[in-house]
Amino acid sequence: MAAQVGAVNTASTRMLILYDDADIAHDLCQLLSPLTSLNVQKLVVTEEFRVDLNEPLPLVLLVLRKQPTQSLTPLTQLVLEHQTQVLLVSPEWETLTQLQAQFPLQIAWPWGQQFLVSWLQQRLKLHEAEENIERLWQTLAWHTARVEREHQLVEHIFENALSRNFLEYPRVNTYLTPMSKFNGDLCLISPGPLGNLYMLMADFTGHGLAPATGALPLSQAFFAMADRGVSVAEMVTEFNYRMSRLLPNDMFCAAILLELSANGERVNYWNGGMPAALLINEQGEVIRRLKPAHVALGVMDDEEFDSRVTSFRAPSGSSIAMFTDGVIELLGHQHQFLGAEALETLLSTYPSPEDFPQIVEELERFRGETPLHDDLSLAILSCLPTKLVQATPEHDQLVIPFQLESVLGPDYLKQLDPVAQIMTTISQLPYLSRHRTTIYLFLAEAFNNALEHGLLGLDSELKQDADGFSKYYELRQERLQQLTEGSIRIMLAFDASRKEVMIQVSDSGEGSPQYERVTDFSDKAYGRGLELLRQMTTDLSWDHATRTVSFKYGL
Repeated sequence: MAAQVGAVNTASTRMLILYDDADIAHDLCQLLSPLTSLNVQKLVVTEEFRVDLNEPLPLVLLVLRKQPTQSLTPLTQLVLEHQTQVLLVSPEWETLTQLQAQFPLQIAWPWGQQFLVSWLQQRLKLHEAEENIERLWQTLAWHTARVEREHQLVEHIFENALSRNFLEYPRVNTYLTPMSKFNGDLCLISPGPLGNLYMLMADFTGHGLAPATGALPLSQAFFAMADRGVSVAEMVTEFNYRMSRLLPNDMFCAAILLELSANGERVNYWNGGMPAALLINEQGEVIRRLKPAHVALGVMDDEEFDSRVTSFRAPSGSSIAMFTDGVIELLGHQHQFLGAEALETLLSTYPSPEDFPQIVEELERFRGETPLHDDLSLAILSCLPTKLVQATPEHDQLVIPFQLESVLGPDYLKQLDPVAQIMTTISQLPYLSRHRTTIYLFLAEAFNNALEHGLLGLDSELKQDADGFSKYYELRQERLQQLTEGSIRIMLAFDASRKEVMIQVSDSGEGSPQYERVTDFSDKAYGRGLELLRQMTTDLSWDHATRTVSFKYGL
């Protein structure tokens, strides 16, 4: 019956010696005993052939003195179904010759002993490499699924944050095509309180998720300031303030912001680092170029930043074409760039808003099947009366002040997502529903800071590299499961008269929060959430005595 011989390793490679000559099988076991990574089993070939296939069986030594009378079909099936390597060992040349077609990998015993050892050593190395590749593939699959889930979450956040974007405005035509899943370009449109229209086109350095993260604070500031009807100069000053503090040193945001008056005649604009927008009359002639007169957002400090605006009167029926450099540098199927001159000719050929589909068609034809090398953004605004009216304000009598407070101990912290439950509770209230995503981000940042740094004592310095990120979240899970004492208090209050939300988050821990330790995020792989909190809220403060962070957010 089958008997296990030789050295056995718990992480070993299984090998079966199927034999009809016990002496040769014994000699083989002695020969292979130094190969401790082999888990060797013996089975007499005349017995019914049964092999445990619950685990892989990559190697079989078939030891035959003569061709057996019984069928070796089970063995050949094993080779076909499980990719098992079979090596025929025989002292008889006649046996080797007879079975050559069925088992082409052969050695003559005892002359091929050295070859056998070398062959097995190579097979063991190959098997180990295959197992490593399989483990790496499984790890990669896990990380891919995790990244995809995180991308879906971020995509959902961006969709909510940009839900107010007035891209369906009938007097604007847009062609927006990202190079990757997340767009590094941004095209925002919002009505003002006086029937005027604001339009922003921005291009962050880089592609994908990293530059797209700058879209969140920029869009929030854009919509909030458009609602208040502030000037273009004030808007770009605020944009630069936020970008210069949020973006790392190697990133900036080229942008053009314009305001069209309610009668469609007056245009105020600021262009920082974007290609010159074109003012085109009804006949297709370029009558003005809105050239960049400033550096991009996020480059200059507040004292150096130039917010001066250019104004002009647009002829009735004219249009303004804005585009990012991805359109000018579009690579065609003949490996040529489109260029500014060709784009200008195309826009002049199709000046009517009804002709915009032809412009898109020509761009697609020029590109062909060539992969994109940059995000593409083209928008054309018709300079006509906007026909926009001030949105009806939400009725104050429908809004009531409220205050919510919750104290969470270890059991709740381990099992629940408190922030999500709180947002579900308050998101149906007037004024709060459309700010749900923003409030969620702020509250989640404060809560996670209290949990991870206050109660769990984690240090964000761990997240400076990829290995540190993994270690950080392993420690987070481990310490959270071990948590037996401590609490986090969340207080959220709404001031109906001010239309303002106040949030306080306290913890009973002893860890050092980021509010005390991190002041410069430009070169760090962490802290961006806290910097976002600093830029988009007011009265942000940390009380060390009560271990409480508090801030306000105007709706």
